[in-house]
Amino acid sequence: MKKNIWLAAFALSLVGCASAPKPLYQWGSFTQQTYLMYNTPEKATPSMQIIKLESEIEKAKAKNLAVPPGLYAHLGLMYLQQNNPQKASENFQLERQVYPESTILMDRLLQKMNANAGGVQR
Repeated sequence: MKKNIWLAAFALSLVGCASAPKPLYQWGSFTQQTYLMYNTPEKATPSMQIIKLESEIEKAKAKNLAVPPGLYAHLGLMYLQQNNPQKASENFQLERQVYPESTILMDRLLQKMNANAGGVQR
């Protein structure tokens, strides 16, 4: 019985030594950029956000971590605000590809963007 107690204590002590789990996403400054965009827009202009978010994507790839949900879509919106529909479309499609659950929203954004580009308003 005493041997079992010591084995259990030893096993529990090893569990405490385990390393922290690897994060799933590389969030970086994405949440802060989104917050600033709504609360102090002058500190997070679309051009500033594009630079920072592109940097976050590179950091995520370098660390073999996933880009967080919504980052590509947000980046697409920033490109759209910069009047660059080609890059906006690329990022909306990337969001749809990486996160299939966003397909309906991304398809609607792409349809609306294409309709506005063609001069047809819905």
